[in-house]
Amino acid sequence: MDAPTENALRSVARSCRKEIISAKKGKPKSEHDRITTILLDKYTKLITALPPGKYPARQWLVYFVRVVDKEIKNVS
Repeated sequence: MDAPTENALRSVARSCRKEIISAKKGKPKSEHDRITTILLDKYTKLITALPPGKYPARQWLVYFVRVVDKEIKNVS
């Protein structure tokens, strides 16, 4: 994967992560999966043309959301 594509995916992943965290605040744990799924679907539409064809866009997004989350938690 080239650097511009990875940077674009990371940018969308950061936005997605931020919205997931804010949407889950104050909600019961039973709602977290549904909220996360809805937001991942929303952000997947933004990157459908970006990632390489080996894996679907949603898998790339989930991967980068986890990577960004781990990076942010390690820095803080």
